[in-house]
Amino acid sequence: MNKKMKRSLATIVLTAALLTTASFPAWAAEGVSSAVFAQTSTNTSYALTDKVEVEIKSILNQHESDSTKLGAVIRIKNTTDKITRVPDFELRVRMADGIEYTLQPSAKNLKSILPKTQQELSYLTNAERSDDAELSELSFVDVDMEVYPKKETTLLSVPVDAALVWKGSDSTITKASALLKWGEAFTLPSLRTSVGFIPVDIHKEITAKGVSTVVQIQVVNPTNERQTVPNFGIDGKTESKVYSGDRAEASVVLDPGEKKYIHIVIPTDLDTEFTSLNVVTPESFFASQGDGKMQEDTYRVGRANILLPVGAATQGVIPAPDYTLGTPVKLDSTNKFVPSNVDVSLVELHVTNNEDDGFNTAVAKFKLTNNSDRPVPIPAIQTELVSKDGFAYGGRRQLATALSVVPKASYVVSYSYALPASETGEGLKMNLYSQQVSGDTVYKSLLATAKVPVQANETTSKVLNVYPYEINIKDWSISAIYQASLTYDYKLKLELDIKPDKQVTADKYNNMLSFELFDKVGNPVGKTTRDLSGEGRLYNGTNTIDLSARSGQLDFPIQVKVYETFTNEYGETVKRFLTTFKQ
Repeated sequence: MNKKMKRSLATIVLTAALLTTASFPAWAAEGVSSAVFAQTSTNTSYALTDKVEVEIKSILNQHESDSTKLGAVIRIKNTTDKITRVPDFELRVRMADGIEYTLQPSAKNLKSILPKTQQELSYLTNAERSDDAELSELSFVDVDMEVYPKKETTLLSVPVDAALVWKGSDSTITKASALLKWGEAFTLPSLRTSVGFIPVDIHKEITAKGVSTVVQIQVVNPTNERQTVPNFGIDGKTESKVYSGDRAEASVVLDPGEKKYIHIVIPTDLDTEFTSLNVVTPESFFASQGDGKMQEDTYRVGRANILLPVGAATQGVIPAPDYTLGTPVKLDSTNKFVPSNVDVSLVELHVTNNEDDGFNTAVAKFKLTNNSDRPVPIPAIQTELVSKDGFAYGGRRQLATALSVVPKASYVVSYSYALPASETGEGLKMNLYSQQVSGDTVYKSLLATAKVPVQANETTSKVLNVYPYEINIKDWSISAIYQASLTYDYKLKLELDIKPDKQVTADKYNNMLSFELFDKVGNPVGKTTRDLSGEGRLYNGTNTIDLSARSGQLDFPIQVKVYETFTNEYGETVKRFLTTFKQ
């Protein structure tokens, strides 16, 4: 039974993956054959008759306040080359105190088995006992009702390993082979599947529907045959509570050697901090209600426990490698979100202090390069920055972009991040995600991650780096022109040498420059913005900029602050301070 206790914790985003040495690495191993999969458990077969073998798939002993649910799922295999009838038997469980219970067969249990095949049979009963007793033995008993008194013959008795008994979502998995470290590849042989599983990412998402934790699992087919990924879920465990999660992708089929991602969405509380994850699989039991109607009783059984390292909530699970600005991001090879002929690179990352607002702003620019001979749609990549303390700050994309990148050219997309004033930018990680939708479920899937450097803000330099432009300020002056209206009109004259990156396509959505005039006591008195592309843009040579300030008196000294600016998807105006002209 789940405890109702909550913990008060900081909001943390956990992001983790398999180790790799590439910059901005994909989290999954590139070679299927290179992965070493740990087997979480194996099942033992027992001869029930000379024609039939059985093995135990699941055992349930779930105690609640005044009753205990006892269940078992067994596999029964026909070892002959003819159709064989399922032997008549009662499945019984013996408790540690010697009391025995007969489990009821599911109404959907088959009566016969095809040659050389196997079937699953489900059994369940509810025992009205208030104590929590251990289960010790499982037995198959033939009951002959044709004689008096009835004759009982035990066909098979199997001692039950306590580590294989599932006691509900609060159970602790203790079997050594089923205890895994985060990032460790594993299989679930008890499910009769060759599919391999690799946990690669866990992060928190806050949407209009609430808070959830998303676990990203890579599934791998190492065989030469098509494989269906078995149904499974993941429960997140804290020190006091269990949260149940289900797959976003309902049915997944893998071709030989194929890899795909599966995402498990776990509804949580805002302050939830998981210590481990349980991999669980569903079991079903059907009870006949008469008139052909059936009532289904479902439960989940734990197969493996994935431990999240101590300190993961503050330090991240696996350190991300360093990234060099301007180099192509190595996206996950299984991703279908960004075309393979498109390079993504982070070309700028600055952190700017906003003295008036009490927080810092980070601005990142990503360059998308189309290496193909056809236009390629611009993917709406989602990004987040993660501090060295584990706090995540979601990126807000610029409000509008072009629809596509033209062939053999690049396009730049800007993102903004609101950071605490205490955030210096040291040790930041950048995560890239794709937005995925499955029915009513919306979630993010990790594309890449790395530790990224923050560029210095050179506010006294005569060169403004506003990618894709390098702006050399050769000369400048501020003038106050007396107008017939008895006012002074302030203008900024700039002598510029602008060098664009000719590979980058510029359009009306490019970032602009904002020029803001302040009087001698620091009050804003005028501002104007100018484009760097299109009509009305700044250009090489002399540019005269009207600062839209009218004053009845001449006011000196004054200063003009220059910002790079754009509007993000939330309608917020984002500014990055560049330089100051004082006169």
